[in-house]
Amino acid sequence: MAGHGATTVSERAFVKIATEVAADDDRLAGTPRVAASVSGAVAAVRLGLAVRYPAPLLQVAAEARERLMSRMGDLTGITVENVDVDIVRLVRTEERL
Repeated sequence: MAGHGATTVSERAFVKIATEVAADDDRLAGTPRVAASVSGAVAAVRLGLAVRYPAPLLQVAAEARERLMSRMGDLTGITVENVDVDIVRLVRTEERL
């Protein structure tokens, strides 16, 4: 009987995937900044967002947090236990990055 291998996701790969997941919001301007600490199958994430004004900041932050917490487990097998969200910039709709 053959043994089953294990798949591990590096912290660098986790951050790249989390960046793509976090970026899935039209109210954001530019690419989110993501930092993560992964320990085994658990992660904590710090997310920096540039938000298009006048999007509701609390709603954007809450939805980004929920999206990361729900999708990252499915995509990587790593449970995100904490997401700290920083709104690092407000961008007027007509402003380009």
